[in-house]
Amino acid sequence: MPPFARTSLILALPLLTTACAGMSTSKPAVAQQLDWTAAPVYSTLTLSAGFQPDPQTLDVMAGGNTRASVVSADCAGFVNAEAPDVDINYTAGSYPLKIAATSASDTTLVVYDASGIWHCSDDADGTDPAVVLTSPPSGNYNVWVGSYDGSGQLAPATLVVSESLSTSSAASAGASSSYVGGEIEWGDDGSQWSHDGECDDPRFAGPGVASGNIEADRFHDASDCRSLYEQGRLYLR
Repeated sequence: MPPFARTSLILALPLLTTACAGMSTSKPAVAQQLDWTAAPVYSTLTLSAGFQPDPQTLDVMAGGNTRASVVSADCAGFVNAEAPDVDINYTAGSYPLKIAATSASDTTLVVYDASGIWHCSDDADGTDPAVVLTSPPSGNYNVWVGSYDGSGQLAPATLVVSESLSTSSAASAGASSSYVGGEIEWGDDGSQWSHDGECDDPRFAGPGVASGNIEADRFHDASDCRSLYEQGRLYLR
């Protein structure tokens, strides 16, 4: 087990199992198909905020035989379900954290972060994926570098970990999304529940979402939803 313990393993997942409040519990079977508890295939990086050199890079072989969509339909490509490619033990500070991959092939990313939130990315920068967290938690991150090609052939790739971001790179990576994707239309604050610290827009899921959201609040809780999304506590369904 990694040295950092996660305390809320399933809260960010759209399919939940019942658990006592404040206690850890196993993830749903769909997520268990990626074994985040196994030792990483390539390496464990131990990094603290302000690490040098920045970026840190590691050569890996991208791909596998399991569809990343076992985590979510929003996750693309194929990964190795038996173990993460890389673990990152990260002590956070005031910096954002970018986890990306570069390759001559079309690659994807799956990241299980220290808060127990799954992040996926495809084509954030050309055909290269990137996950950006603007307020990353300290702890253990499990990283799978996937291949969009389902042939089973592994592709050479480089994992890139950085705290140095340009505005454009953060925007293109869908900063801090649980499932990194395209531009989000936030709407307005027309909901009667706006500014209550919870996201009431039914388009979103995750630990920052209010219970019992209704269709009338779709596109009408922009400030709450955007703030929680940028904290990594929401993802777009």
